[in-house]
Amino acid sequence: MVDIAIIGAGPAGMMAALYASRAGKSVLLLDMLTPGGRLHSTYQVDNYLGFGKVTAQELIAKMVAHLRDLDIKEERGAVQRLDRFSDAYVIITDETTYQAKTIIIASGTRPKPLNVPGECAFLSRGISYCAVCDSTFFQGEDVVVIGGGDAALEESLYLAQTMKSVTIIHDLAEYTAIKGMIERVHEVPHIHHLPSTRVVQFRGKETLTHVEVENLLSGAHIMIPAQGAFIYSGNLANTTYADHLPIHDDDGFIVVDRDMATSERGIYAAGDVTKKDHRYIVTAISDGAIAALSAVKYLDGIRKKD
Repeated sequence: MVDIAIIGAGPAGMMAALYASRAGKSVLLLDMLTPGGRLHSTYQVDNYLGFGKVTAQELIAKMVAHLRDLDIKEERGAVQRLDRFSDAYVIITDETTYQAKTIIIASGTRPKPLNVPGECAFLSRGISYCAVCDSTFFQGEDVVVIGGGDAALEESLYLAQTMKSVTIIHDLAEYTAIKGMIERVHEVPHIHHLPSTRVVQFRGKETLTHVEVENLLSGAHIMIPAQGAFIYSGNLANTTYADHLPIHDDDGFIVVDRDMATSERGIYAAGDVTKKDHRYIVTAISDGAIAALSAVKYLDGIRKKD
């Protein structure tokens, strides 16, 4: 039994662990992978205060080193189910079972698929959801990036360093990324733009060779030569283990108040897994700190009653 169990070791989870530990609580940080979360799929961070330009891996290393200086207990395992047990909670993973007095859900998100023909067939044979992970397989080739938000444009800039061409396909007339990012992609001559366009099908034989798209204004179909396709069409919440709890919206994102508290007493949430408009490292860090402080306050309140 620990005071606070944190599900997810991305920036939100790590910050929650740090604040909870410094408050003198026993902490369990649980993740199915190594700490860092989806920050691992980012190449460079330009706007984290105090660091200037820093690679994502350097930032993760700093965060993890800080965390491990506090000797916080870390465990690996994929969470299967989260349940209340008496006045505490039980976390069931594929490896073992843990008990905690409070829970902070910080399990983040996973890429949302397009669900178009050929997507599954060419996964890992041309289709990827992580430019940083897989760009080396397509150096000097023509690739497409699907999406118009910050992640799509940031990874397009990264890919443009080593690709023959990058074509950004977006189903809206305008990009939804921040203005500075939009200006930067328009400055790169071999980054091409296809707004108001949707992917119809991925085509090829053994590997991807073309992406068939439809112009949403004219209805015209175009075949784009591409050896690689990187999909950034949104995110799905990693909360299937809590589907039975009344703490999420219809899309699976956890609903929280200003204290990062859910409708379930003793359960808090932080970071990208929560229902919110902005998903950045800095917002995840802030959420994690608030969630931890709220959980500590909750635990101290219980002890006073006892």
